[in-house]
Amino acid sequence: MTNKATNFKKFAWRLLKGNALAQCLVFLAAPFLSRMYGPEVFGTYTVYLSIISIFSNSMALSLERAIPIAKTKRTATLLVKLCMIIAFTLSTLMLLFYFLTGISAFSLLNVRVAPHIILLLSLGIFFGSAIQTFTFWQMREQRFTIISHAKLTQSATTSGFQLAMPSFGLIVGDVFGRFGSAAIQGISFWKTRMKVGFTKRNIQFLVRKYYRYPLFSSGSLFINALTLQAPLLLITYYFGNEVAGFFGMGQRVIGMPIVLLTSVLGQVFYSVAAKVMHTEAPRVFSLFKNVIRKAVIYGLPIFAVLAIFAPSLFALAFGETWRVSGEYVQRLLPVFYLQLITVPVSQTLYLLGRQKTQFLWDSSRLVCIVILFFMAHTGQWDILTVLTGYAIVGSLFYGIFLFLSYQALRKFVFGIQK
Repeated sequence: MTNKATNFKKFAWRLLKGNALAQCLVFLAAPFLSRMYGPEVFGTYTVYLSIISIFSNSMALSLERAIPIAKTKRTATLLVKLCMIIAFTLSTLMLLFYFLTGISAFSLLNVRVAPHIILLLSLGIFFGSAIQTFTFWQMREQRFTIISHAKLTQSATTSGFQLAMPSFGLIVGDVFGRFGSAAIQGISFWKTRMKVGFTKRNIQFLVRKYYRYPLFSSGSLFINALTLQAPLLLITYYFGNEVAGFFGMGQRVIGMPIVLLTSVLGQVFYSVAAKVMHTEAPRVFSLFKNVIRKAVIYGLPIFAVLAIFAPSLFALAFGETWRVSGEYVQRLLPVFYLQLITVPVSQTLYLLGRQKTQFLWDSSRLVCIVILFFMAHTGQWDILTVLTGYAIVGSLFYGIFLFLSYQALRKFVFGIQK
């Protein structure tokens, strides 16, 4: 048991070092960026990041999720290559669709951008999908140092370009940062892969073995990502770019500790659970509870400080204009705190083969959020009332998810033991 605990701490520490430095760079750059760009520009940038989060999460049809649990390195290598091909093809088709029709994710949200931004968006989506694919490979190989180095490179490159070359804008810096991260992990993959190519037999094997991922999991993952970004997108649509900019800045700042802790705890949980779910189920159950406990403890001091001082801290760090973002954060703290606790174990239902349960939860949450914003629009609610309503709805659903995951895993473990 001591060795298992030591391994958990070792993996977590490797990830934590790189992630902490990466988040520090983002945090240090934010006060300068907030004085270089106004809320409206930040609104467009935040919408861009949201679109990438939605599409890069499912651009490889969720096949990257199978990489850590593939039985052989040969199969995992084929999956990585297939994910890259699919992501490149779909990103290119998205760009062609815009050139042919003039319709993009930005235009659907009534956000006007130059045509070159759509090209950058397609590149950002592809690089984001590549990073996710390579990250699952590194998790399989337990090369957590590479993941940390890639995150650090992404943050340093992004912040460096955004600060040093403001004429290029926030989005260009983000694309360069994603490229740097993908390149580091891609080189590592190339060095550690098995030399295997696509044959008719290999393709048939992959289709038979993993067809459930694009058919079932990709839709659920897309809805999950869409639901996470739905508040920002609906705020942009109903309240405009400036309000979205204030919301986006608040989400960006509160997201730093969330990303730092959830990425570390989540990657360790998934990499361990994927390998031993069917052989050491009680260990996974213990790890599940341990990860949740750590998230609760680590997040509490940060959220307690924000609950009291958020508006003043935002005004001090980013300028008086951004005090509004701190007020938004205060309203959203409950849902963000439960998100911090839930996200590290968010893959539990997938690992247990409960895709249907996950899909129903994701769909119900999205529907409720859309209904909430529709009611707010028709009732002409102010933005603070809307955010309070979202905090209540979001918190309720995260609580339900934790209960469902705990019960499903507990039932699985007791079934194994019998």
